[in-house]
Amino acid sequence: MLVCEIKGNRVKIRHLKYEDVVAMKNWGKHDDPLFKDYNFPNLSEEEMLSWYNYRTSRKDSKCFSVFNEENRMIGYINLRNIRKIMRTARLGIVFDPAVLNQGYGTDALRTAIDYFFNVLNLNTIFLDVAKFNKRAIRCYEKCGFKKIREYQARHSSLKEEKYDSDSYVWYDEFFTIKNDIVYCKYYEMKIQKK
Repeated sequence: MLVCEIKGNRVKIRHLKYEDVVAMKNWGKHDDPLFKDYNFPNLSEEEMLSWYNYRTSRKDSKCFSVFNEENRMIGYINLRNIRKIMRTARLGIVFDPAVLNQGYGTDALRTAIDYFFNVLNLNTIFLDVAKFNKRAIRCYEKCGFKKIREYQARHSSLKEEKYDSDSYVWYDEFFTIKNDIVYCKYYEMKIQKK
């Protein structure tokens, strides 16, 4: 268990607390429909508590909050599917849209990876990223992650009619439609302790 904070160059990271989930409710929103699923949902207090309890009670998962220099909660990191014998886990990371492109993600990820490898004694960390999320892919590659495969999975919220105009010419690069179901293209990436 992480008792104290771990510090990066500009961020500090600690275990997620319920008050951090409340702070996430006040994050900005992505305007681009592609990133709509990354917006923190509009939850009631009871739903937020349920969300928090579910994520923090699992034995194969650890949740962390990321804070900036002003001590504002700006990010959430989830390490799940932790396999102690295999020394592997799967990473998820989400940041407040208001702080994107400011270097916080890279700093937080490098800091967290160091902790995951050297304190939690993991050997390999995997993650999945939507192929259209080029900003995240650049961040992951800067931190040492490598693409290991591309795959498709059903997308929960996109509908074909939203993307039939000329403004979405990239559509076929990132999505396919089969039997009126939208599938998103993803990369699986991994980093190994060296």
